[in-house]
Amino acid sequence: MGLSIHYSGRLKEAVTLSKLIEDVKDVAIIEKWDYFVFENEFENQQFSDEIIIKNLYGIMITPPNCESLCFTFLTNGKMSGILNYAVLQMDGKINENLTYSVAANTQYSGFENHKKIILLLDFIEKKYLENFTCVDDGNYWETRDEELLKETFIRYTNLINSFSSSIEMLPKNENENIEDYLLRAANVTMKNLKKD
Repeated sequence: MGLSIHYSGRLKEAVTLSKLIEDVKDVAIIEKWDYFVFENEFENQQFSDEIIIKNLYGIMITPPNCESLCFTFLTNGKMSGILNYAVLQMDGKINENLTYSVAANTQYSGFENHKKIILLLDFIEKKYLENFTCVDDGNYWETRDEELLKETFIRYTNLINSFSSSIEMLPKNENENIEDYLLRAANVTMKNLKKD
């Protein structure tokens, strides 16, 4: 639960991977974000039609209190996040909706880091990617409205805090399954938020 960024795309050219990695790494160093570099160049500096799942290419960054953001690619040049890549390795087959999408929860990292991440995505998309899509729960990608982003963070934080309070205050009924209990807690949360 929490505010997230969802994105997907394809690297325009295989030969630009190492430069993309350097650009993202530079930002991570300046911001003091953790980073991890996977493979830094494709075999023969080319994409392959066949997806070889032994390697992931690119870089992953982790701002404080944030899920990792992957600028990582499969051998065909399409983005794939680290978790999706792990699922691909286990299943051995491509699920188009899952394999080629990346998501990161930014809720606890704050609106300033969220904004920086969106600006980084924008830079990387324009310079290195094609067929790029981004869905930003904070609406900053679409609007560049910082006030809207702040308001959205506050709204999500209030919702999470209210839901947590509901869970703490509501006991689970004796024969109630967990799904019904969580739905009941969510309904109480929504009623309380409407009162405020």
